Amino acid sequence: MSYTGTLVKIDNVTIPNLVEFKVGRNKLWKNADRNMNGDVRATLIGIFPKLSLKIGICTENQINTLTELLDQSFFEVEYFDVRAQETLTASYYASDYEIELLNKQKGLYKPFNVDLVPVSKRRY
Repeated sequence: MSYTGTLVKIDNVTIPNLVEFKVGRNKLWKNADRNMNGDVRATLIGIFPKLSLKIGICTENQINTLTELLDQSFFEVEYFDVRAQETLTASYYASDYEIELLNKQKGLYKPFNVDLVPVSKRRY
């Protein structure tokens, strides 16, 4: 089954000009070490799905909307999760990102990347 809905929303706002969407299934370990045989001993704290977004060329209005959303300390993100095969909602914050002007006269901005980092581990 292929997903046909909106891939990512922040605070119920669809991300404009989303060009690329990747989910990093990042594992966080506790007390990780290797013994003399080379075997790993560790406790998995959980999976922290980092969302990597690439935003395409934007207008001034679209950049305004995006920066208002991304500049918040924390926000709710709705995204499609392949493991759950459904849309999930969780608290996230945005990594640092850079906005670069493409054309001042037309009010256009260059594509940019931003990562959305989860506040808590994913609970299935």
